Amino acid sequence: MTTCAATMFALAATQANASMDPFVESALQDICESASSDNVFRLDRTIKSYRLNHQTVALNVMCNEQDIISFAQQQGATKTANRLEHSIGDTQITDLAMLK
Repeated sequence: MTTCAATMFALAATQANASMDPFVESALQDICESASSDNVFRLDRTIKSYRLNHQTVALNVMCNEQDIISFAQQQGATKTANRLEHSIGDTQITDLAMLK
């Protein structure tokens, strides 16, 4: 987990220094604004308009140096925060050989 956090921090630091493509910057701003709106329909429409999926957005988008779920929660947008959190889901691995 620490390695993952360090890698994400290094990636974010590298990207912060590089100039961002205007289209990408606009897309990220739109997605962050939709997340803070607490309007699930608007969030869904915005994510779909950029041909992304909720899981990708929930796991990768940063708004004001916070992950998008924390950002939405801080803005009081509980509906959109819950929608994004739900998209991450739970994955369980079951060893089928052990069940026999």
